[in-house]
Amino acid sequence: MDLESLLQPETILIDWHPATKDDAIASLVEAMADAGVIQDREIVLHDVQTREQSLSTGLGDGIAYPHARSSAVDSVAMAFGIVREGLEFESRDGEPAIFIPLMVSPKDGGAPHLYVMAEIVKKLEDQDVREQLLDAESPEEVYRILAE
Repeated sequence: MDLESLLQPETILIDWHPATKDDAIASLVEAMADAGVIQDREIVLHDVQTREQSLSTGLGDGIAYPHARSSAVDSVAMAFGIVREGLEFESRDGEPAIFIPLMVSPKDGGAPHLYVMAEIVKKLEDQDVREQLLDAESPEEVYRILAE
């Protein structure tokens, strides 16, 4: 499972200014619903917010990775947001999140999200990739960078 098959430009948000992490999660879920990659936005939103309440997914180093298992998806679904000015996400290092991939996987689908998480975090640890993403001018360009 690779990022290219999970992401689509319609689920990538740039030039985006959520006020809170709840706003960010809601916007990313909305993008997934609008793109038709989830079955029920309310269930997915509830599942991701419930997961986030148990332990913040702010990994640090500018990355937050909200995720959950949900009955409202048949396969892994993903959205990706860039908050250039940073967003408070209760990250481990206390720094704001800039890159926010959100992933939802089926309740009984095993652990493919762990492989995807490892792949995207590895990409986001690369300073060149981070700079390219911050300079990207369209969701299509972000998609291309992440799919490489």
